[in-house]
Amino acid sequence: MTPGGAERVVTGVREVVNAHDPEGLLASGCPPDEYEPEIQHFARLILAGRRITGEVVVEVWGHWFGAAGYLQRHDQHERLAADLRAVAERRER
Repeated sequence: MTPGGAERVVTGVREVVNAHDPEGLLASGCPPDEYEPEIQHFARLILAGRRITGEVVVEVWGHWFGAAGYLQRHDQHERLAADLRAVAERRER
């Protein structure tokens, strides 16, 4: 994959995660790069060819936010996973 292709994946993941704003941090006024570690984590997984499932989302979110993270307590991880898979599918075209 070209460097531009990797950047497209990162940009796509950023758009998805920020649109979901799972912790409500952006809506509460946090800076736009608040989810950058999680975005980079998901992008690395996608670029490595890993399929993003709800379980993967919970795993990544738990790594960064622990058991107190919103996605650990609510059933939104499947919707986020589906949108992240769409980013991966665009990459494959």
